[in-house]
Amino acid sequence: MKALMPLAALVSLLCALPLIAPLVRGDDWWLPAVLLMGAATAVSVLYRMLTGWLGLLVPVLQLAVVALLVVPLFAGHLAPLGVLPSGAAVEHVLTAFSQGLEVIDTNEPPVTATAGVMLIIALAFALFLVAADFLAATARCPGMVGGLLLALAVVPLVVEGSGIGTGAVVVCVFGFVQLLAVDMWVRGREWGVAVPAPPLSALRHGAAAALAATVAVVPALALPAALPGLRTDAFHTLAQGTYVGRQNDVITTTHPLVSMRRDLLSSSDRTVLTYRTDAEEPGYLRRYVLDEFDGVNWTMSPVDASGDTRVQDELPLPTGWPSAPEEDTVMTRVSLDSDVEGMDFLPLPYWARTVDVSGDWYVHPDSLMVFTTEQPPTGLSFTVETTEREVTAEDLAGAAGSPLSLPGDFRSVPSSVGREVRDLTDEVTGHTDSPYLKAVALQEFFTSGDFAYSLRPPEVPADADPLVHFLTVDRTGYCQQFAGAMAVMARQAGIPARVAVGYTAGERTGDGRWTVTSGDAHAWPELYFEGAGWVRFEPTPGGVGGQGSATEPEYTDGGGLTAERPDPEPTPGSTEAPTPEQEEPEPTPEDSPSPSPSAEEEQEAAAAPAGGGRDAPDLSWLPAAAAVAALLLLPFLPAAVRASVRRSRLGRPGAAWRELRDTCVDLGLGWDLAESPRGTAARLAALRDADRVPLPEEARAALHRLALAEERDRYAPAASWSEEVGADLRAIVRGLPAVVPRGVRLRAALLPRSLWDRPRRPVADPTPQNA
Repeated sequence: MKALMPLAALVSLLCALPLIAPLVRGDDWWLPAVLLMGAATAVSVLYRMLTGWLGLLVPVLQLAVVALLVVPLFAGHLAPLGVLPSGAAVEHVLTAFSQGLEVIDTNEPPVTATAGVMLIIALAFALFLVAADFLAATARCPGMVGGLLLALAVVPLVVEGSGIGTGAVVVCVFGFVQLLAVDMWVRGREWGVAVPAPPLSALRHGAAAALAATVAVVPALALPAALPGLRTDAFHTLAQGTYVGRQNDVITTTHPLVSMRRDLLSSSDRTVLTYRTDAEEPGYLRRYVLDEFDGVNWTMSPVDASGDTRVQDELPLPTGWPSAPEEDTVMTRVSLDSDVEGMDFLPLPYWARTVDVSGDWYVHPDSLMVFTTEQPPTGLSFTVETTEREVTAEDLAGAAGSPLSLPGDFRSVPSSVGREVRDLTDEVTGHTDSPYLKAVALQEFFTSGDFAYSLRPPEVPADADPLVHFLTVDRTGYCQQFAGAMAVMARQAGIPARVAVGYTAGERTGDGRWTVTSGDAHAWPELYFEGAGWVRFEPTPGGVGGQGSATEPEYTDGGGLTAERPDPEPTPGSTEAPTPEQEEPEPTPEDSPSPSPSAEEEQEAAAAPAGGGRDAPDLSWLPAAAAVAALLLLPFLPAAVRASVRRSRLGRPGAAWRELRDTCVDLGLGWDLAESPRGTAARLAALRDADRVPLPEEARAALHRLALAEERDRYAPAASWSEEVGADLRAIVRGLPAVVPRGVRLRAALLPRSLWDRPRRPVADPTPQNA
């Protein structure tokens, strides 16, 4: 009977899977989790059906099976015979796991379902299944499984501000309720025959349950609407600004784009910081630099917090600067508002040379981000000395050639990016060969009026690529979409690009200070030009109808160098093929030298499945295999449940007589609740088969002894059990099927009626089989 509880625990965890769906992008991310949980459940069911040993061994066996399945599922192309673990296969799995952690730590949800992400989800749900199986089947405390489900529900509340969908909650609650219902049914079957309740009593119980549910649910839905402090993103807000995955002085911070959008969507334009500066027209204040693109999200590489990167005197020169320029420096005094949560990454103007700030702060040499690993204080003030290096259109136009001084390649784009983006990039930039003019053409493409600015753009269809949909269909978004899209197109045009996140310059106040509010939160692309370094571009529409504080740099006006486009200009998104003059050949390794793969890229390639790319393993065969397995095993499910019930009774006091009763019901021999144990034994001992062959002598003697044991236990102070009773019960169960036809025996094995038919009718007339 206890074998039912593992199945119920599996159902409860399967019903919890929709809780994680908003955090993962993909169609088959859940398949490995279902496979591992199904395998662990099968181990539990078989163990409990075939043995009566200590249930504490079940989790050990389950974890062993899960560990053995991980290799063929995620590294089958490296494993001998596709299933045997080897050193290369295990190393591949560990690398995928590490890559999955990095994707989760540094990406805005929903994250792409890479092999590593799917591995982490599968292992997490497998561990939850092992714990739920132990609580429900071994410890017989199914109510504690609710704590596991609650822990799963907290995950989307912490990392995703939109909360949990109603449908996912309903499905999860259903899974938990069915677990409790199965437990009550199992306990009732173990206790014996249930006393039937009158219909009115059932109605009263149902009404009481409905009233209790109403009293619990209505306040839960009404209170968040009445009290703004109980909004759905409360857990998510508490989680912002925390550090994740710190190891060996390497840290990552959570979701800069999520924090930026929360600022933009806030109803109040609260002050974030104020500053005084020597500059006549101050520029943007940059906090984060996102330099990795996985096909959907822009993320930040982990930064190093070691003694070598501690902020002390001068900061490193910006990448691409051969020496410190001789231009005058600018002093800026920044004061963070005391009502704003402390910032772990400082908002700095371009380009910071020194930072005077209290506490331990570190600098990322490649991006000049300044950050701390401690809890940042509120109301912090600091002074920044910057160098205003004048950049002109002529300077950028003359910056030709490969970016030899740039560490790493910032021009790579995942193969998962749609071909439509490449074609559109060629259409926009195909009329010029200059990297600078290509960048200007891309900026003008976004700011020419064909795109609309909105903080609440239309929802992207589930089967659509967000980038392609933004560029070719709705063309509506806010700075995150504009900055990310231009950076991707710039990379496809051969220009190194990344995304910066911070604030625009804000607004000048009457006392000479500048005030930056949450509405000034912004994202913009940075493009690299050899000899000039990283420079800011602005594709987001500004002014009325756009992000009002966004401004285009003067050097992006083209300086009269813009080439004329050929007429007629193809419509963006058109299916018309480009002319040979417009079509630009793909650069070959001989034509365009590229840096050798970095250690991170090699690690990422190792984590990817066979076939290349960052796609997850091909699991398209799993649904069909699961369906076939379910169809093959479903007819045997009642027999498995009945065998489990029988085995659970072979070693428990007081259960032997109930097993005899169910065996008679299965075989159609009838059962009379008013009949005494001796009368029942005498009736069954007189049975004969169709050829009038009597019940075997061994079974008749066992019936007599079992009846005496049952009478003794009914009137004894406590039920007793002996090995002889168990042996007698096994002899009876083996002997009784001999007196019924073969078809009845088959039906009793495959469709045992005792699972649903309670013995309440009078005894059947056994005359045709009796002497």
